[in-house]
Amino acid sequence: MGVCRLPQTACVVLLIASPALLGQAPPPPNAQVATAAAHNAATESTLPAIRSSSPSADTGAAKAKEDSAPSHVLFFYTAPRSTVEMEVHTIPPTNEARLDHLRAAFHSAACDGNLMQEQPVTDKRAAPGTNLICTWPGDPNAGTIVIAAHYEQAGKGEGALADWSGAALLPFLYQAIQGQPRQNTFIFLESWRNQGVETWLKSISRDQRKRIRAMIDLDALGLGVTRYFTTFSFMETTPPAALHLQLELLWAAIDEGLTKPPLATSPHRWLSVDPTDAFRAVMIPTIVIHSVPPESEHLPGSAEDVAAAVDGNAYFQTYHLMCTYLASLDRMANKLARDDPFWRAVPGHDPEPDQENPRVTFRQIGGVQKVH
Repeated sequence: MGVCRLPQTACVVLLIASPALLGQAPPPPNAQVATAAAHNAATESTLPAIRSSSPSADTGAAKAKEDSAPSHVLFFYTAPRSTVEMEVHTIPPTNEARLDHLRAAFHSAACDGNLMQEQPVTDKRAAPGTNLICTWPGDPNAGTIVIAAHYEQAGKGEGALADWSGAALLPFLYQAIQGQPRQNTFIFLESWRNQGVETWLKSISRDQRKRIRAMIDLDALGLGVTRYFTTFSFMETTPPAALHLQLELLWAAIDEGLTKPPLATSPHRWLSVDPTDAFRAVMIPTIVIHSVPPESEHLPGSAEDVAAAVDGNAYFQTYHLMCTYLASLDRMANKLARDDPFWRAVPGHDPEPDQENPRVTFRQIGGVQKVH
């Protein structure tokens, strides 16, 4: 079993009109970051027009931008593409080996000591399992953002899609948010089946549950463009904050300069383990992030669910998008349930991105270094 190494590269995303800008605090003095220039001219000209759909939105956004003038950037760390791709394509053969590998990966990402916890789990058939939980603390008076994936093998193949692709990404995202101090506490939950999520939720207090602002489930990544979904039944009442989770994901895609925005696609035909169910039952806003198009619904959990099924470019693009998404959610989490004017705008997407597949490289834009 190899130990995952997560080399760090400072990354900055400039936010000009995105709601993720609102309330941005100045960066820490010792942050290892590079100066960021604006998105290309196409993005700059598109976003104000989109946001002008509501006069009140214009007024609120303008005031918020003026109040937050000291900083227009989000900070996060990224790992090299080769490292990310190697990790998702290196699939431990057993559930125990997967857990050992994830434990080592989180340790390499500075999750150790009291930041890492393991929790015993028993499923409905009395089979034992283990949750692995890593916490990155924020302001104790702020909220909590939970990012989850299930690491056990499900189905006939290697379980590369369902759900090693999600589980392998969590340590990288844990590293990413360390780019600057966070307002909210981030909890990364490597869950043992559905029972893992249920066990963890029952283990925390009612007050801790009330502080959860959002829950993000990662599953079946790397088949193509990023997709999302928030509820499975027309009988369920989707809280407004869940819709805002979708909107913030689209804004993150704009900040990334993606030509193809995330698509709303239901996973109910292939999703065998749904970690969002226990959260939705207590009205916590959730979103499932995946990449399975309707024509590929047969892949997750099938005999074809092997490492070769995960496209490295698509996987890395989703990884980079999630880095931006989490960093922006940290600034917006306390506003998810509110009817703020900026939520009334509908984000578009940059028709001429700097590059379709973001890379961890420096490029010169107008004499100023920009990082992707």
